[in-house]
Amino acid sequence: MTRGEEGLRFQVLGPVAVRCGDAAARLPSTVARRVLTVLMLSPGEVLSTPRLARAVWGTCCPATASNQVRKAVAQLRQAIPGAGDYLLTDGPNYRLDVGAAESDLVEFNQRRLRVRKLTDGGADEAQVIGELQAALALFRGQVAADVVDADELDNGSIRAAARVVEERRLAVQKELITLQLRSSPPALVIGDLRDLVAQHPLAEDLRAQLMLALSLSGRQADALAEYAEIRTLLRDELGIDPDHSLAQVHKAVLRGDALAYLRAGAPPGYRGQDSASRSDAGRHPAVAPSRGARIRPTCTLPHGLTDFVGRRQEVDALLRTAREGSRGSGPLLICVDGMGGIGKTALALHTAHRLAQDYPDGQFYVDLHGFSPGEGPREPAEVLHVLLRSLGTEAARIPADLDTQVAMWRALLAESKVLLVLDNAASEAQIVSLLPPGNGSLALITSRRRLYGLDGTEPCPVSRMSDADSRTLVERLLGDGLDPEATRRLVAHCGGLPLALRLAAAKLRSRPTWNLSHLVERLDDMQRRPAELKAGDRSVRSVLQLSFETLTDAQRDALGVLTLLPDASLDAYEAAALLGTSPPEAELLLESLLDVNLLEQPRLGRYSLHGLVAGVTAGMGEVKWLLRSDRRRSALRRLLDYHLAVSDRSCTLLGRKDPETDARVDTVPYLPEIESREEATEICERESPAMLAALCTARHEGFFVPAAQLAHNLRFVLAPDGCQAFDQGAAYGDAARPPKESEMFRAALLGLAAACRRTGLIEQSRTLASEALNITVSRRPRWGSPVPHSAGAVRPGRAAGRAGSR
Repeated sequence: MTRGEEGLRFQVLGPVAVRCGDAAARLPSTVARRVLTVLMLSPGEVLSTPRLARAVWGTCCPATASNQVRKAVAQLRQAIPGAGDYLLTDGPNYRLDVGAAESDLVEFNQRRLRVRKLTDGGADEAQVIGELQAALALFRGQVAADVVDADELDNGSIRAAARVVEERRLAVQKELITLQLRSSPPALVIGDLRDLVAQHPLAEDLRAQLMLALSLSGRQADALAEYAEIRTLLRDELGIDPDHSLAQVHKAVLRGDALAYLRAGAPPGYRGQDSASRSDAGRHPAVAPSRGARIRPTCTLPHGLTDFVGRRQEVDALLRTAREGSRGSGPLLICVDGMGGIGKTALALHTAHRLAQDYPDGQFYVDLHGFSPGEGPREPAEVLHVLLRSLGTEAARIPADLDTQVAMWRALLAESKVLLVLDNAASEAQIVSLLPPGNGSLALITSRRRLYGLDGTEPCPVSRMSDADSRTLVERLLGDGLDPEATRRLVAHCGGLPLALRLAAAKLRSRPTWNLSHLVERLDDMQRRPAELKAGDRSVRSVLQLSFETLTDAQRDALGVLTLLPDASLDAYEAAALLGTSPPEAELLLESLLDVNLLEQPRLGRYSLHGLVAGVTAGMGEVKWLLRSDRRRSALRRLLDYHLAVSDRSCTLLGRKDPETDARVDTVPYLPEIESREEATEICERESPAMLAALCTARHEGFFVPAAQLAHNLRFVLAPDGCQAFDQGAAYGDAARPPKESEMFRAALLGLAAACRRTGLIEQSRTLASEALNITVSRRPRWGSPVPHSAGAVRPGRAAGRAGSR
């Protein structure tokens, strides 16, 4: 069969489908459907395998992503007869080669071009209306409706591409209504206009069209009510008044001159500014200002914090990078990223105000609502509308089509030097259209994600505020003369999170009978802590939970398991033991959580949970179930077995002989290479915080024997001279009567505590001794109770040196 005889039709203007005649082809899998959707939304465009993978999985692509994409393409070719003639391979890339007969999207774009030619050629309005109606008739619903509705990636490339097509559809709808108002009874378009206004309540041109249609239908009161509604919306939502064109329509309705206004040739709505071709964008005065024109200087920056504290290193780095300027031909991009509540916006605004004089043509601020309660990320078209209005552009002159809005924005700023703060961004796709042109401008972006997919971005990660700066902020908020110990504990509980410190101070100020010590006692419980840190409608829990909403199931599950050891840092091998997976798979999950700033990386290869993130995570329903299920016990036992194997191997290299070591090591599926005394010493020091935390969990789970062996191994690493091979009876002086397992574990902990004390590890010694004294009867903790944690790492360097001199 030849290509033409197949009669395939790729449909994306509605639910995704491929039809052969009247029959719909069955798409083989979810991955295949998403890959096909991306190709259908970019007809004729060569797409790389990584780009297709990002469209399917976002930034959290599995290690097998490329293979799965290639498999999906092969499945599509097999499932759809004749698809191989359209779905082409171009090296490692793919392309959907379709024309108007095979693709509804290509036909829609061609009809839009035909409308442009008819309009430019002075064709009859009835002919133009017919072409517009034929273009809109191609839509069977929202673009890629089934794929977008099921998409967990709120800001993925599929959703972004679908939005662009929807914007073009809206432009066509506006032009059709404009023509119908002049050539048909106005009442016929009121229903369509109401639907569009409901979808786009802030669109002033649509509201103006509705007002004219209502007034011309004898419904003047309804027309005036529409004006009152949008005036209130614009003031409440954007802080602006209706533009001049909409005000003129209002006056015409008041005078009863709607028909005269319409006949005067000034109907609001579609102005012929479309993205059918990039060359068209330059034809319209609204897009291309006169050469040498300057925009009026504008500043929409919110005021900075009056009590901004610290961040000297970050501020200096931002100022230095900004003043060095862009290394290329485009604007300088700086991305300030960090976890929720870490102070990204405060830092960006503080820096922006200091840089304002360097950007004389304007300083702009937009909240993109990437992570905002009750709101989704703002559409680029909506943001550009606000930015263009802030430049003084009348709403009627702002095109509906995103591509043409971008062209107008860039044309107006072509010879300007501006500072643009894009706050709370969700993804790279949300930002690209908003960037100013030229290399004299600066875009300062804040996000909870690491948006390094933007070419040329200068990263500025924001980590915890230092203890000294935290104390300064507490004193600034609460005054001097505070109890030093209570202040130290408050700083520790808030973990360098400025939002937490501010909320704690606000709560204390609102409780006249409280003192700082009482507040700190209420914050001692890790799981209760996020809920306590609340003031008004702001809380640590609500801020951090916004980051969880975009996680995949695998990421949420991993985060829940990591709360079992909330205060210890882990590497990929330890995380693999906890998660029951391989180190490469564990590392991919850890890195993906690091990319969204829900994990920290205190040093290369180590990952840790912020205490407040752990507390919020532990309160999630599925994590509560995990904490009281057998999965908790299994995960902790796997980690204990891993640590026991690592310490066994290290003790052997450091000179201790134990015939059972090899048998225990062989039971663990993944172990790092430990081949020398230096490597043994280093890994025990690196993993000791997690090892001590694992020891403290053993009492709750009843893992007394392996935990006692691990404690004995760590004692040997610290003090090898006085520590022999582990003997269950010898430790108690009566080999004929073996002790209870709990007593054996208690003695091992006390021995390790004594070794820590002798080598100067006082905090670790206190923690272990306290845990040993708590061993009376073996019982499991109530679900979700915090796991006791160690004060820091065991540093066996001195002990290892003594072992080497034996």
